[in-house]
Amino acid sequence: MRAILKAIVVVSLALNSYLAYRLWFAEPRTGSRQSTDSMVVMRTPGGLLEVSTITAEERFDSTITHTILGVPMGTTVAQIKVPSVYRYHIPLAKDWSLRLAGGVLIVIAPPVQASLPVAIDTSKLESFSAGIWSPITGPDAVSALQRSISQSLAAKATTPQLLALQREHARKTVTEFVQRWVVEQPRWRGTKTPVVIVFFADEPLGERTVPLILTSP
Repeated sequence: MRAILKAIVVVSLALNSYLAYRLWFAEPRTGSRQSTDSMVVMRTPGGLLEVSTITAEERFDSTITHTILGVPMGTTVAQIKVPSVYRYHIPLAKDWSLRLAGGVLIVIAPPVQASLPVAIDTSKLESFSAGIWSPITGPDAVSALQRSISQSLAAKATTPQLLALQREHARKTVTEFVQRWVVEQPRWRGTKTPVVIVFFADEPLGERTVPLILTSP
């Protein structure tokens, strides 16, 4: 049994050395080909209003344990780091609720939605693999990890934590939008501009409180 395991280790080391030689002395390939044949252009009814962005460097890890005849023979660890940009929007085609109460214009905007897929900067993507088997299994481990990035980022973009993190920035964007495109309409000319307060439709009713606005006599 030990002789078999030793033979396997010797063979794996030989393969590792050969692959390392190929990777080190391989000629780089350059050039790219782009095609528009598969592009599909669709209209977004009503348009979208981008309300916030979150930038972060995300890291992804995976570990593969290798066994031979039930005997652990090391692991392959893969890691990817890539700058990511989470973008959030609200659809302009949805109905908006506007109510004027005294000098306050209360706006109930549609819920903020994550713009998917999450954008990543592939030019700054960093990846590596480690482990005794990595020259053989590392490239596949990194490729599998990279294929999971879009799904992982999409799941994170819609978490309550990130939605809450961007909410106040989104509120400010919608407030500015209403001030520019609603309050400046002809019906408001010659009247005192109301204070705009924005809520989102998915906010709990208990959080929709209008702050006290003090005005000088």
